[in-house]
Amino acid sequence: MNRTLVSNAIVALSLIVLSADARAKPSKPDWVDGPSMEYPREQYLTGVGMGDERATAEDRARGEIARIFSTAVTVKTHLTESETNTTQGSKSESNFSQAVDQSVETVSQKVLQDVSVVENWKDDAVVKYYALAVLDRAKSKTAFTEKLQEFDKEIAKWKESLDGATERLGRVKAAMKLLAVLKARSELNEGLRVVDASGRGLPAPIGEAEVRPPAAKALAALNVFVDLSGEGAKPVATGIIKGLAGKGLQAKVGQSDDADIIIEATIETTTSEGKGEWKWARSTATVSLKDARASKTFLQFDAFDREASADSKEAVRRSRVALGKKVSGKIGDAITEYFENQ
Repeated sequence: MNRTLVSNAIVALSLIVLSADARAKPSKPDWVDGPSMEYPREQYLTGVGMGDERATAEDRARGEIARIFSTAVTVKTHLTESETNTTQGSKSESNFSQAVDQSVETVSQKVLQDVSVVENWKDDAVVKYYALAVLDRAKSKTAFTEKLQEFDKEIAKWKESLDGATERLGRVKAAMKLLAVLKARSELNEGLRVVDASGRGLPAPIGEAEVRPPAAKALAALNVFVDLSGEGAKPVATGIIKGLAGKGLQAKVGQSDDADIIIEATIETTTSEGKGEWKWARSTATVSLKDARASKTFLQFDAFDREASADSKEAVRRSRVALGKKVSGKIGDAITEYFENQ
């Protein structure tokens, strides 16, 4: 056979094999290592996932987009010679701030439901699967914008109530609700900035900085009285008053017919021997918070603090002071939460 014919046949056969191989093993998509030409950044949020199985890659691709909307929380713990615990009793059935926060979460979940996996690719060389998930920016932007506009109506309503309130409790109620809505709106606006290619959000009709001064003034005007009983009540009461002052609430010891909020608590302290020279003291408070105007107890809880010292009296003092600080934080949060839910 003519050598030339044989050579040409070999070349032709090689081209056929290479062509078939190219069809069997498509080249790596652009989105694996960079932006997608088919789904440009201006129109889509994209997420790429990789895994040993296709389903794993797809879940990770969706997760990449979900991660954009998530908030990272860092929890730090440390070991000290102090042991603390707080348990809560009765609580308001409805929670305004939680309901508002739930609205933010609902919108985010609704948006993430529109995430879809549009492409898959397998790298045969290393047996890895890749998936591309996308989210349409325009559609998501509409969902965020509509909810923000609803929040803006709520903001206008509570701002009008705050400006028009003539009595103490009404002003605090309006201020706490207004701050709760503004906080949630700010979080929702961050979601809008994510899906808007320009990174712009929707300006609020009023800012938190404008609301905080009148809200602080309304809180400070409340008549809060601390009425504690039991041995060691004084240092606990002092800790409560100082702690509440840090939250803008001016509290006094005793009782008054003009009280808005009454804080009642019974204090008990026990001591025990520890290892070596350590002496332990455990102080407990049974606390009730009352709306004096409505003659209503809106929160009851128990709290304790356990402290150690080489001197038993010092251990007792530390436990009572620490207990006062701890209780004040819970009381302050409960008062603002109570007025949110009115």
